Amino acid sequence: MLKRLFLVATMIIGSALVAHADSITGFFSVVGTNTFTSNTITFGSANVAGAIGGTFATYLTDDNPVFFLPGPLPYNQGPNVPPPAQFPLGFVPILTTTENGVTFTFNMTNYDAGFIDNGTNGCTSGSTCLTVTGNGFFSATGAITGTSAPANFSFTSQYVAGQPQTLPTTFSASASVIPEPASLLLMGSGLIGMVGVARRRFSL
Repeated sequence: MLKRLFLVATMIIGSALVAHADSITGFFSVVGTNTFTSNTITFGSANVAGAIGGTFATYLTDDNPVFFLPGPLPYNQGPNVPPPAQFPLGFVPILTTTENGVTFTFNMTNYDAGFIDNGTNGCTSGSTCLTVTGNGFFSATGAITGTSAPANFSFTSQYVAGQPQTLPTTFSASASVIPEPASLLLMGSGLIGMVGVARRRFSL
């Protein structure tokens, strides 16, 4: 069941979580191939293609190679966490791409998997779709270095019964903003100052 993979990794995140790290923002798209069974998905070759924005637009260009996790990624229907024996760090480095001196990696921390075969949720009627949603984060090394805020993602791999040719598969990721500790401290100091001013006014 070889299919065409269309991957969109979208990141809208604030400052990195480590001290003196670079900010990572934006989005990029990838096309490639994959196969899936009832309990594994295996990614093939892929390249950056389509929309690129934010930090990624500074470093990535169309046709740059993207390397997915080698070998099959196991899953069960329902909630999944990376198998500890295979991923002792607790996350799956699902894709990596390097260009212009920087390497971006998307790391999955947990994921939910299921099948759709009733023509809903974007799955073509008569098709069987593997859908996966979950959470993760981007890391960057090289010209820029840092770890992104938490990200959530989803992808759908579609197989049409009786059609051996490749078919579209989609993957998307987005991230929420997590303020830096320094920003939280500044906000906290401001709130304390406002409380102090209010107390002085009410005591008059």
